[in-house]
Amino acid sequence: MDQNDVAALDPHRVAVVMVDFQNQFCHPNAATADSSNRTNRVTAERANVFAQHATDLGAHVVYTRQVFDPAELTERQRRWDEELGLCRKGSWETELFVEPVAGSHTIEKHRFDIWQSAPFASWLAAHDIDGLVIAGVELRCCVLFAVMGADERGYQLTVPLDLVSGQDDGEATYNKAARDFLRFTYEAPASSGFLLDAWRARTTDA
Repeated sequence: MDQNDVAALDPHRVAVVMVDFQNQFCHPNAATADSSNRTNRVTAERANVFAQHATDLGAHVVYTRQVFDPAELTERQRRWDEELGLCRKGSWETELFVEPVAGSHTIEKHRFDIWQSAPFASWLAAHDIDGLVIAGVELRCCVLFAVMGADERGYQLTVPLDLVSGQDDGEATYNKAARDFLRFTYEAPASSGFLLDAWRARTTDA
């Protein structure tokens, strides 16, 4: 079985990892002069519909939330995160923009890399997860850390490009570079629909 062939797995062994679909990155009220958050907002809504369908077919869903807490970071990390000022602990910006699907789980992380969160690793082990469908924002950091961490740990994984996004949607920017990397390195499919089709067929055949 190919490492990227998550569709061939029983959905009960699969987790949909919803990376940082938070108000800071998706809500129009958090928009800046450089971004309207529109791309992330649309992606968040689409990914949440996918997560609901995946749950109905037996897959697990876990949401991550980036929360800036200086007490959890090194001095060097604090230097940069204080400057960014994103997702401060206790703020509205840290809350999920989408309503979590029933039966899902939400896990906090204190910087970009969800794999640095011990509760995340424990949750995957407790649910006997073999495959990951990675959705989320932002492409250039949090999504890539989730993908490469999964690869390093030997999980089967897929990153449907309709379920990930970045605030900057330009074709001459990091967004395109990140998408090309995912296509060339992880055979990232353009659409997530084939996963649901494969799992529905598996259920019908059973």
